[in-house]
Amino acid sequence: MLPKSHRIAPPLAAALVLWLGLSCAQFPLLEEMFGEEPVPTVQLTYNRIVYRCSVLVDDMKLPVEILPPAPIPYSDQAFAGIRVGYNFPYEDFKEIMTWARHYYKDAHYIMLTNPDARDVPRQRHYKLHLGVRTDEAFKEGWKPWKESDFSRIKSIGSQEEMRTLLQSFKGEPNPLPYQSEEKPWWRLGF
Repeated sequence: MLPKSHRIAPPLAAALVLWLGLSCAQFPLLEEMFGEEPVPTVQLTYNRIVYRCSVLVDDMKLPVEILPPAPIPYSDQAFAGIRVGYNFPYEDFKEIMTWARHYYKDAHYIMLTNPDARDVPRQRHYKLHLGVRTDEAFKEGWKPWKESDFSRIKSIGSQEEMRTLLQSFKGEPNPLPYQSEEKPWWRLGF
């Protein structure tokens, strides 16, 4: 008969391996090494013409996700941001920007995800989100684009050029009064 310590070790080792396998998404390094490559996706903030916009994304053969209505009523001014994932293909970004502002009329803030941010899921760097809340742009310090700036998108010829152009609109954070007092409750373990 085996000693008691040898009877416990194999099930304990199996449980540890199972736990590591199931929690791979919680460890960015493991996810980076062993996780599947995320698929570029377009997220659309819900508004009255979102389904017309989704048809254009479908024509591009990209997965599209229509988000549920936000807790605040949709208006072009309240959702004037576009978030571009760091790894979202630049060719698809260029094509989407040819028609995006017809559906999201006041989209004047184009934000690039930060690949070094630890609290951002890897999949977010492969998504383009049309209709991001404007206050998020203020909080992160993004500057508004002028009409002449949008014409520069046509000349983008590589992923790095897209990143450089978008990053040139990053400034110092300028949170709204209520945002500067917000506590990051999600990091406290609730």
